[in-house]
Amino acid sequence: MFHGKDATLVKGITLNVTDLEKMTVFYDNIIGLTIRTKNETVFEIGDSGHTITLKLLEDGRKPSIREAGLFHIAILLPTTADLADFLIHASRLNVQLGAGDHIVSEALYLNDPDGNGIEIYRDRDARNWEWNDGNVAMDTHEVNAEALVEQASNEGWNGMPADAKIGHLHLKTNDIEASKEFYLNTLGLKAVVDNFPNALFMSTKNYHHHIAINTWQSNQKREESDNSYGLANIVVQMPNAESKILTSPDGLRFEINPEIQ
Repeated sequence: MFHGKDATLVKGITLNVTDLEKMTVFYDNIIGLTIRTKNETVFEIGDSGHTITLKLLEDGRKPSIREAGLFHIAILLPTTADLADFLIHASRLNVQLGAGDHIVSEALYLNDPDGNGIEIYRDRDARNWEWNDGNVAMDTHEVNAEALVEQASNEGWNGMPADAKIGHLHLKTNDIEASKEFYLNTLGLKAVVDNFPNALFMSTKNYHHHIAINTWQSNQKREESDNSYGLANIVVQMPNAESKILTSPDGLRFEINPEIQ
């Protein structure tokens, strides 16, 4: 409903990485993704066609935490049991996790070896989301971990479920007002949470967000993305738009409807 072919959404990202072997092991063993092509180190997220691509960058530049870039890539799981299974799986591997109950969703947070943020989450029933003047109610509350674990399946975590996908992308920007026109007018997104401090949540199809931006850590534009570690490229599905490459006002590279190679 929210992630079909008629929605504007993120289909993939590319990360410039410091250690390809270590990162590949992490996304394979911890996150449970499947390598599609080893030559390019492209990881498939379920059967969605969504991807995370790892690109080895030698002698690259480490961007300042104050620069625009990735806040987190968020992988949407189909069920509560899947989220519970992942929690147990990650805990058994001593992975450090954060957590947040956002009313519309329930989420776990972790970082990859290079420090890129990852969210693993499940949505609550959209029929129960609360809307007021075009804003969907979202917040951050404590996750009841014990109650979540009780929802675990008998089979446990066996890698990323087939119905998993990129649910949303959360970005750091240097200036929300300066970037808003790009995301709303150029990408055609709609603001669905514009009353949250120093953040803007946007979507199509009345989703709680396909892309969000914030200035919680950042106040500088992205510099030299191709030669910097971290987020290097964002692939966006945009219905009825021509294939093109865009650069956002905060210096991030967007590839719109790229032709399949």
